[in-house]
Amino acid sequence: MAHALNSWVKMTNCCMSNPLNKLMLGVVVAGALALAQPARAQSYLCEETFKLDDATMQAYRFGPEVPPPAPVPEPETNPLKLRILKYASLAIRHRLSGLASYYSTSLDGTLTANGERYHNKQMSAAHLTLPLGSWVEVTARATGRKLRLRVNDRGPYVNKFAIDLSQAAARFLGVDVAEDRFVSIRVIGLPGEEPLPQDVIDGPKAPVTEETAALTPSAK
Repeated sequence: MAHALNSWVKMTNCCMSNPLNKLMLGVVVAGALALAQPARAQSYLCEETFKLDDATMQAYRFGPEVPPPAPVPEPETNPLKLRILKYASLAIRHRLSGLASYYSTSLDGTLTANGERYHNKQMSAAHLTLPLGSWVEVTARATGRKLRLRVNDRGPYVNKFAIDLSQAAARFLGVDVAEDRFVSIRVIGLPGEEPLPQDVIDGPKAPVTEETAALTPSAK
């Protein structure tokens, strides 16, 4: 082994001492380097092992697909619906449910807060904060009856009551004799306005479905 190594060293030294041999050795080395495969470093993310298609990579190039923005609703232009929205915001600032009281018989013919005269047999109401001249729909919980009234007076001044009704209005709703005198109040018109139509207040009705019974032949 040592003899072979010494022989190879001597041959190399001999070749290197000859200029022609040096040139030939350089050509051989250059050719070997040209034919050799270029060295490549190992990939950090292992692309050489895992190949992802374009559809998979698309989300990482541009981010996830963003859904289109939701359409902006058009502003309401129906004047009746605009009035309903206005009355709903007004209702938050007033007491519109509670017990109902009614006028004493002795107040027949007296002046109300807006200068009109109160009469027991007419339909009217008094509210503590609603604008005078407003129209309200009063619904009695005990009887389910509804009545449209115009507010022309102030009251009641007893905290447990929400509205003061004329005797005729209280009798129609049944709160003059009912044990449950709770009523709900809904604004349907402001001063100078005609009250909202009843079908607008009630809203769209549910469609009526007809049920047909299956007819079977009579037993013989």
